Amino acid sequence: MKIDKIKYPDGSFYTQIDFEGQTECNLTFRINSYEDLWQLRQIKDICDHNKVELNLTIPNLFDAQADRRFNENEPANFKLVCKFINEMKFKSVTVFHPHNQEATEALIDDVKIIDNHRFISLVLHELGYGDELGKNDDNLILMSTDAGGFKPLMKLCDKIGWKGETFSASKSRQYIEGKSKLIQQVDRQDFGGKDILIIDDISVYGGTFVGLAKILRERNCGKLYLAVSHITVE
Repeated sequence: MKIDKIKYPDGSFYTQIDFEGQTECNLTFRINSYEDLWQLRQIKDICDHNKVELNLTIPNLFDAQADRRFNENEPANFKLVCKFINEMKFKSVTVFHPHNQEATEALIDDVKIIDNHRFISLVLHELGYGDELGKNDDNLILMSTDAGGFKPLMKLCDKIGWKGETFSASKSRQYIEGKSKLIQQVDRQDFGGKDILIIDDISVYGGTFVGLAKILRERNCGKLYLAVSHITVE
């Protein structure tokens, strides 16, 4: 299946597809904007018109961090995105490592989730960790940025057979001068010179990781690494 996007000067666009004789197609489609969502709707309309069934894989689920209604006068964006996807009625929908797996499973019909264990295994391989690669797991700590990320980190460690240490930082919020301020905490003073790989599902602005790195560098750590499944770039 070959997809072309034709844009006009006013910002509108349309999509053309060459199905190459296929009656069922597998589409991996990155959703980085609301414009991408609309193109996905165009793609599905063309497939329906040509009686082509479509299996959709979403590497990054757009607006996934807006997984609740934060204020009564604000929209439930993630719920709206999932409803939009459901209404297209794909033959199957697969999502890679969403920000909130429970919410994704609840909001997208019959969704299949691909976790991040293969991705992290590749990262560890690139860093040279594993007995066969020369660096022992005891020299590296896998870390989550907060308590909410520690449970999925433990599941990940079980899945990849991680024998080294895991650790979790924590977060709290304080109101300072009328504004909500994020406070990061690390309940450990000395990491013994070990390298640390911080693992998370998404980076929006990167402030969490920059702040955590500043704290860790004062706690006798070795090299710092970061592995995130999704990143938002302006």
